[in-house]
Amino acid sequence: MTESYYTEPTTTPDPIDTPTTPTRRPRRWPWIAAIVVALGAGSAVGVVAGTPSAEENQATIDASVDAAVAEQRAQLASEQDAAAAAQEAADAAMDDAKEQAADAAAAQTAADAAHAAADARHTELDGREAALEPKEADAARSTFGNGIHLVGRDINPGTYQAAGGSYCYWERLSGTSGEFDDIITNDLPSGTAIVTIAGSDVAFKSQDCGTWTKIG
Repeated sequence: MTESYYTEPTTTPDPIDTPTTPTRRPRRWPWIAAIVVALGAGSAVGVVAGTPSAEENQATIDASVDAAVAEQRAQLASEQDAAAAAQEAADAAMDDAKEQAADAAAAQTAADAAHAAADARHTELDGREAALEPKEADAARSTFGNGIHLVGRDINPGTYQAAGGSYCYWERLSGTSGEFDDIITNDLPSGTAIVTIAGSDVAFKSQDCGTWTKIG
């Protein structure tokens, strides 16, 4: 780097003295400014490098699916196992009744009743399982992370909250062309981020805000 100089005149007025050579002093502030800029750039790179990846965000989303729905599914599986055991017991009872009961017709009636009860139980459990499927789908659409998400297909409209952070940025969009006119509103929250996504919005974009969870 070329150093710049300035000339400091001498203060001796004697004309017979040998002319003095101007003193040149290097200005060192450009070097200092370059070092400060380099340190700032290094710090920024370090912060960005610590940003969670899309895979890590997705893992967080998968882990946050409604616990109540998961508990209901586990309970349903347990009751289905119990129903299967009851069915096996009914079959065994029918076989024993046919062999031991003097009245085969009565044994058959009792076995038919047991089978009917087991079938009714299976039908009830199947209905409850079918009712859980839309709840699970709704829960999956109520949490999301980075990216552009279509409202009504990928995510539900409503009020959402995320941890936010220094690099958090979000947009509500009226389209997905990428044009500036698609932006309905946006924000760079410095702390916790809260936004209401309308049913009329086409999409929502999130970047480095963490996991959004529906709160209303």
